[in-house]
Amino acid sequence: MADKAEVARAVDHLFRIAEGDEARSLVGMADALARDRGRPLVVCEGIDLPSGVFGQWVRHPDHDEVRYATWVHARERTIAHELGHIALGHVGRPAIDLALDHLPPDRHDLAVLMLQRDCIEAQSTEESDAEAFGSLLLRRLNGSSRTNRSPAIRSRLDEALG
Repeated sequence: MADKAEVARAVDHLFRIAEGDEARSLVGMADALARDRGRPLVVCEGIDLPSGVFGQWVRHPDHDEVRYATWVHARERTIAHELGHIALGHVGRPAIDLALDHLPPDRHDLAVLMLQRDCIEAQSTEESDAEAFGSLLLRRLNGSSRTNRSPAIRSRLDEALG
């Protein structure tokens, strides 16, 4: 589990590497993160996301994809959360992949059926950290509209002043 300081450092890093107007929008921050990682990052609507899933980070061999549900009300919050997973180096894996890897083939249909249901589980530390990252990122981005100082400059000042 990342502590609050680690989450803040990850957000600070993203603002430091942002170029030009990237530090003024969520799309710009996604572009900065992609450039920093050396992997293209696509943000798109996830029309095939299962019920109850707000967003998802999908790692492809040659790029990353952040998908958000078509019905989600807080689209930016969902995207920022998924960017948090990427920025914090999370390696989570969908439960269905694990189930299919470990169950005998004759049980795969049952696993798919069972994992389609909404399950209430304790929030994982990766989820908590990604949520904290997304919240801080949006707070800093949205705060830039209230002041003339850019979020990148405020991030550097926050870091210098402790």
